[in-house]
Amino acid sequence: MNTDVEFHIRQNYPWTKLPANVKQCLGNSQREYEKHVLLYSIRNQLRFRNNLVRHVRKDERKYYEELLKYSRDHLMLYPYHLSDIMVKGLRITPFSYYIGIMEDIMNSEKSYDSLPNFTAADCLRLLGIGRNQYIDLMNQCRSSKKFFRRKSARDLLPSKPVEISVEPWWTAQTGYITEDDIRICSTAEKKAIDKMIDAGAQLAGTMEYNVVLSLYNRGFIYVDVPISDDSCISVLTSQCEQHPLLFVFHRPYRQSKAYSRYGALGVVCMNVRILF
Repeated sequence: MNTDVEFHIRQNYPWTKLPANVKQCLGNSQREYEKHVLLYSIRNQLRFRNNLVRHVRKDERKYYEELLKYSRDHLMLYPYHLSDIMVKGLRITPFSYYIGIMEDIMNSEKSYDSLPNFTAADCLRLLGIGRNQYIDLMNQCRSSKKFFRRKSARDLLPSKPVEISVEPWWTAQTGYITEDDIRICSTAEKKAIDKMIDAGAQLAGTMEYNVVLSLYNRGFIYVDVPISDDSCISVLTSQCEQHPLLFVFHRPYRQSKAYSRYGALGVVCMNVRILF
């Protein structure tokens, strides 16, 4: 994509406000510009609202479905900064997203190295599947094909995420919860869900720890790590391999604001200072 075109998309320039030279780069075609707007927005996992793409795609849900498909097809990190849309609107949790990716590459018999480094790190964190585990799964998948009742790749993948340690200062929010989901919840879980629905996001430390984990494992809630503009992230100097990750996820989003995403933790932050 032409850098001038990309710049004006990033700055939310509508077709009518584009300079003549930029229009010329696009063959003076508004439709061509709109194609670029959509592609740029999907590639950069931009939010629909307050961005130029809302004038190109009128159906917000369809846009996010396209974004999700592109991200999955290209083995990208889960769009944690869109968790409120992905989990609440589309019911796609990080766990289900990476299960889908893992199933895709297993069915295509791709090697573990086909996963980008940071996506692989997130798969290990959430699914417990690293290189060795992936090789074992592929061997099981291939050997089962020799038998009549063969197992699919999905049958071999975990049914719930790796247990995480939830900090008390993290916030818990409801995802997409149906009446059928509520029926299988315990009394304590129902109370926790009701509180989040009535009063909004709750500090994890104000709820029973086992309740938070149970709801999280079933995809009924998601957790956010609250980060403010003046927050610092400290990384031990011995963990050199993690340093590039902090820079890769720093990309300009809307207007003059810079957004940072530490995808491997699911952290969404803005203008974050990083200490090594």
